[in-house]
Amino acid sequence: MRIKLNEAQAASLKAFLEACEDAEQLSAREYVADLYDIALPVSLDLVFVKGGIGVDGAAELKYDAEQDGWYMGERLEDAEAVLAALKEAGALE
Repeated sequence: MRIKLNEAQAASLKAFLEACEDAEQLSAREYVADLYDIALPVSLDLVFVKGGIGVDGAAELKYDAEQDGWYMGERLEDAEAVLAALKEAGALE
């Protein structure tokens, strides 16, 4: 899926990902990030493209107390849900 972003939003997102300890830059344009501190934690694979971002993967993160760890839940296939997660995390201003 693709999400349109203006230049300011893309710059804000890139700065957020670069500062986030739970994000990793895979290439000049691609990042993976786990957003744990939002109502519905998510894992995202984002690629910066002209005019916005491509979401190569997005899934809910679930916590297993018994295993004391996180695991992937349901896939997110709605661009609005991904955008809402990024906004809630403070990645887009």
